[in-house]
Amino acid sequence: MNEKWKKLIQQFEENGYTPRDIQMIVHFYNVTMETDKILKKMYEDEKNERTDSDFLHHERQ
Repeated sequence: MNEKWKKLIQQFEENGYTPRDIQMIVHFYNVTMETDKILKKMYEDEKNERTDSDFLHHERQ
């Protein structure tokens, strides 16, 4: 775990969060980051497909 995470967890503890609260926050963060990666990949794939189909459409004309 890097220093940034250690400091953040220490702040959570100082603010009265329980270990379970911290676990849920970290889990939510991880899920959010994974979802973001998936959505970015889907967007890029869709963008590439659209570009490919546009290219093919122009080739036929």
